[in-house]
Amino acid sequence: MLKKVKTLFYKKRFANTLAETLIVLTIIGIVFTLSLGTFFADYNKNQTVVRLKKMYSVLTQAFNRSIVENGNPAYWDIPDNINERNNYQFFEEYLKPYLILAQDCKTTTEGECNYIFKELDGTEKSLPPSWTRFFLNDGAFIAMQAVSNKNYKVIYFYVDTNGKKRLNVVARDIFLFEYWLQNDKHPEYVGKVYPLGHEYDRDELISDFDRNCCHSFMSGNYCGALIMNDNWQIIKGYPWAQARYVVQ
Repeated sequence: MLKKVKTLFYKKRFANTLAETLIVLTIIGIVFTLSLGTFFADYNKNQTVVRLKKMYSVLTQAFNRSIVENGNPAYWDIPDNINERNNYQFFEEYLKPYLILAQDCKTTTEGECNYIFKELDGTEKSLPPSWTRFFLNDGAFIAMQAVSNKNYKVIYFYVDTNGKKRLNVVARDIFLFEYWLQNDKHPEYVGKVYPLGHEYDRDELISDFDRNCCHSFMSGNYCGALIMNDNWQIIKGYPWAQARYVVQ
């Protein structure tokens, strides 16, 4: 009898009720979900930086190879007026031979070449027809436009690092680059690929209203420069979670 009493006592003392078990499982589930979310967020950030660096390298190598064959870029025949034909002719002569393309859109904006994206603040945009568009063999999408006057010659790039896959949002998978062929005010920029906004320091990139890259109400155009400034990392101050994007 005494043995049975002791057994019932210990069972009552140490056994968990159903409610207690459910609470414990709920807590474990919450912790697991948070950990999983952090894991995927870190993974996505890492993949974004990897793809961004790859596109930076691809463009840099293409220009370097072109320089070997075409000489000093200051003397390249960059178009004075922006239109589809002149812009594409520049691309065809100075860049296309040094890139591995999956699709050359030439001057069309139809079908796959009709590229629509969002800025960080949610504004939907499409590039003007004057921009030359093409897809690389890894699926990345690039649009470029050459601009010049008597004081500077520059090529601007929109680069979607994963092509038409989601998210198609500036600062998330779309980044802007520039390549200066001539810059009378800042000759040190000539002959190098840079993310747009590279000339600003970190404080300017995250606090200046016109260039701000840490709030979702901005375009996000300078966010590639912030990543490069942070030694190719996405760290505190980057608008990773705030983007008002729509998953496509």
